[in-house]
Amino acid sequence: MNKIKLLAFLLLLGGAARASISLPSLLSSNMVLQREKPIKVWGYGHPGEGVTIELNGKKVRTTAGTDGKWYTTLPKMSAGGPFEMVFTGENKVILSNILVGDVWVCSGQSNMEFNLQDVNKADLEIKNADYSQIRLYSVGKEISLKEKAESRGSWTNCTPEQARYFSAVGYFFGRRLHQDLKVPIGLINASWGGTVIESWISSEGLINEETFGLKAQQVARFDSTSYNRKQRKLNSEWITTFNSRDSGYKNQDYLWGKVSTADWKNIQLPSAWEFTEKPDLLELDGVVWLSRKISLKENDLMSDATLSLGVILNADQTFVNGILVGSTADSWGKLRNYTVPRSVLKTGTNTITVRVENYGGDGGMMSKPELVKLKTSAGPMALAGLWQYRIGYKMTTYDRPEKELSPNTLPTLMYNNMISPLTGLSIKGFIWYQGESNWDRGYQYRNLLPMLIADWRKKFGDAHLPFLYVQLANFHKAPANPEDSYWAEVREAQDLAQKTPYTGMITAIDLGDPSNIHPKNKQEVGRRLAMLAEQSVYRLPVDSVSAQFRSFKISGTEIILTASETYKGLKTKSGEVKGFQIAGKDRKWYWAQAKIIGKSTISVSSKEVKDPVAIRYAWADNPESANVVNSENLPLMPFRTDDWPGITYGKK
Repeated sequence: MNKIKLLAFLLLLGGAARASISLPSLLSSNMVLQREKPIKVWGYGHPGEGVTIELNGKKVRTTAGTDGKWYTTLPKMSAGGPFEMVFTGENKVILSNILVGDVWVCSGQSNMEFNLQDVNKADLEIKNADYSQIRLYSVGKEISLKEKAESRGSWTNCTPEQARYFSAVGYFFGRRLHQDLKVPIGLINASWGGTVIESWISSEGLINEETFGLKAQQVARFDSTSYNRKQRKLNSEWITTFNSRDSGYKNQDYLWGKVSTADWKNIQLPSAWEFTEKPDLLELDGVVWLSRKISLKENDLMSDATLSLGVILNADQTFVNGILVGSTADSWGKLRNYTVPRSVLKTGTNTITVRVENYGGDGGMMSKPELVKLKTSAGPMALAGLWQYRIGYKMTTYDRPEKELSPNTLPTLMYNNMISPLTGLSIKGFIWYQGESNWDRGYQYRNLLPMLIADWRKKFGDAHLPFLYVQLANFHKAPANPEDSYWAEVREAQDLAQKTPYTGMITAIDLGDPSNIHPKNKQEVGRRLAMLAEQSVYRLPVDSVSAQFRSFKISGTEIILTASETYKGLKTKSGEVKGFQIAGKDRKWYWAQAKIIGKSTISVSSKEVKDPVAIRYAWADNPESANVVNSENLPLMPFRTDDWPGITYGKK
C-alpha cells in the first residue's frame, strides 16, 4: 500500500512539474510588442488547457491543442506602456515592463553582427546607450538542420552594459527612430558573421531554386555526425601540409622560435595584421611569426608568470626564450593564457615569440590592448605596442576543407535557427546587411536576395513588410585602371532588388576601409537606414535617399546621364568629378572626364573614346575616387549603362 501511495504521489508531482503554461523566450518581460497590428502570442500547456491572456485592459481566451500548443492574438494597440501581460491557466505567468511600439529584425552577416563596443568612439557611444524605451533581443547562435520554434535569448532594456555587445548598426538605427518618432523600439539581432545568403532562406523559399532547391529539401535528413567525422580528418591532414610549408618550421622543429629577430620588421600589436597597413601582410593567409623583447628584474622572477595574448586567429605556438610555453589549436574566440615557468625567465632581456597559423580571413592578435600582458611576481607588464614580424608561409590557393558542419555547409541552416523562431511575432520590418560572403556570385545574388525577401514576408504572414538593406562598403585596394569587379557586381544585384516592392537600399561605398572588411563607422550606416525608414516606411518629410542613375543619352562624343533624388542638386565632395569610366563598342574601359552640367545631369567623355556606348560609375571593389553626392551629401549610387556579361556571370 505504501508503494502505491508513493507512486501516486510521484505521478502527481511529475504532473505538477510538467504543468501548464510556459512561454517561448521571445515572449518575456521587457519586450516590445508591435503597435497598430494584431498582437500575436503563443505558448505551451496541457492538451485542452484553457488559457486567458490580459494586456492593457484587453482579454482573450484560447485553448491548448492536443500537442499542448496554443496560439491567439490580442487586438491592435497604440504605442505605450509599460504594461503587465498576464497568462492564466492551471498556473499564472506574469510578464512585466512590456512596451508597445515598433519591432525591427536586424539580420545579416558580420557587419550587422559588429558590436557597439568596436565602433568609432565606442566608449562615448556605450556610455550614452541608456534608453528605457529601446529594448534588445539577440538570437542565440546555433546551427539547426530543421526549422525551430524556439530560440535562446531574452529581452533586455537598452543600457550601456547590454548595448555594448549588441549590433551597432541595429542600435544606431533604433536610436534614431526612437528619438525622431518618440515611440518604443524593439530590436531583434539575428546575425552571424561570414554567412552566405542561401543559408538564410527556408527550404520552402528555395524549393524552385536551381542550385540550392533540391539540397534544401534534403537538409533535415543530413547525417552531420558522419560528415563531421570525415571533415575533421581531412582538415587535420590539410593543416599538417599547411605547416610543412612554413620556412620557420622544419622536421617538426620550430626553428624561428629560438633565433635572433634583429632583422624582422616592425608591427604594432594587438591587431589583425591585415589592418596594420603593411603591404606584405595585406590579405595574407598563412603563417606569421611575431616577437617582442621585454626586460625583467629579480623581483619578476620570484614565481611562475602568466602570459596573456588575448584571442589569436587561428592557432598558435608560443615561446619564451626559445622554450615552448603553450599552444592552442584552431579555436575561435579562445583567450590565450599560458603559464611561463620561473625557470624559463631570466633577468635582463627576454624574448616572447608567437607563431600564428591563419587559415583564412583575419589573422593575428584580435583583442584589446589591455588583454595582452605578462603578469610576473612583481605585477602586470603591458605587451601592447611595438613587436617584430616575419612571414613564414603565404598561401596562394585557398583549398582548406571544412572542419565540420558550419553555417555555410548547407542552405537553410541560418533560417532554421535564427529566423524561424521569430516568425510568430508581429513586427514592423527588417534591416539587412549581407553580401560579402557571396562576393564571387553577383549574378546569382540577383535571384537570391529577392527570393529571401519573398520567403521572409511569407513566413511572417505579411507581404508588405518593409525590407531595408545596406549596399556593400568599399573594400580592398583602389584600382589604378578600370577593371572588372566582383564587389561591384554584388552591389549591382543589391541595387536591382529595389525593384521588389516595399524595399529600400542605402549605399556604404564611402564608409568602408580598404584594409578592413569591418569598417567602424556604423553610426552613419544606422543613420542612413533610419532616414530611409522615416521616408519610405513612416512617410516623414526626410531627404534621405542617395542620388540614383535614371537614364542616359549619347550626344556625339559625350554621354549625358540623368539622376534622381538629387534634391537641391548634384555636387562633388571635393574638386572635379571622379569615378566615371567610359567605353566604346570594343568594350574597353577608360577613366573618363565628367562635369556636372545641371541640377540632375552629368556629361561624361574621354579623348580615348570617340564613339562612346556605355559608362559606369563607382565600378570597383573600392571606388574611393567616386565623389559625386546630392545636396544632402549622400553618394550617387554605383551603376553601369551596359548589360555586358560580368566576371561572375554563370558562377553558382
